[in-house]
Amino acid sequence: MSKILFSDFDGTLFFKEGFHQEDIEAIQTFQEAGNKFALCTGRPLGGVLALMEGKIKPDYYVLCTGGLVLDKDYHVVYGQEIPFYLVKEVCQKYENETITGPHCLDKDYLYFAHVPSDAPSYIKQFDSIDEFKDRKIYSFSLIESKRAKEITDEINKYYPSLHAFQNVNAIDVVKKGCSKGQGILKLEELINDETAGIGDSYNDLEMFKVVDHSFTFKTSPKDIQQQTSFVVSSVKEAIEILKED
Repeated sequence: MSKILFSDFDGTLFFKEGFHQEDIEAIQTFQEAGNKFALCTGRPLGGVLALMEGKIKPDYYVLCTGGLVLDKDYHVVYGQEIPFYLVKEVCQKYENETITGPHCLDKDYLYFAHVPSDAPSYIKQFDSIDEFKDRKIYSFSLIESKRAKEITDEINKYYPSLHAFQNVNAIDVVKKGCSKGQGILKLEELINDETAGIGDSYNDLEMFKVVDHSFTFKTSPKDIQQQTSFVVSSVKEAIEILKED
């Protein structure tokens, strides 16, 4: 049976220094052997395409923390939109202590309320959240907060139709019922592959619950390591284990 590996993006596949070449080569070899590679991230499409161009071509995309699932040609397999009034209310509530970013189906841009002058060209600043009132929003992020866990808990307590996930110092918010795990389950309705997942943070736990083989890193929090099948040093090492299985 062929395998499909679902990989988180930030801190798993993509780092401050960029991608690791050995991971890219391992993914390409894995796909050439008849297996599949899928991205499973809190980022939207516009937040990954420019970075992966010429390096990695996923077979599927589980984006927006499971709020949006696409095939390799960017066709929607599954999507759950968040009502705009909720996006606006939560973003405005925390605008003084986070950087907000709504996530749409956009191949070109990743949107944030504040963008540094040295940011890459695919990151685009918006002036008002109202610019998105007529767009489909599948998730939104509140990033760089010292209160990430507290804000995550507050959103889950006071907004029952939303689900917030802590991602290190950020909060990824989707419609209730969405998660990386749920996105994978929706995709599994279309495929018949042995599944594996690799990630580094708390928003990956739902992914770990639904795959056949789960991987995290030696640098991940201990409570995350305890909930995975394997603890590895890289995506390459995880693929080597899958090839032996």
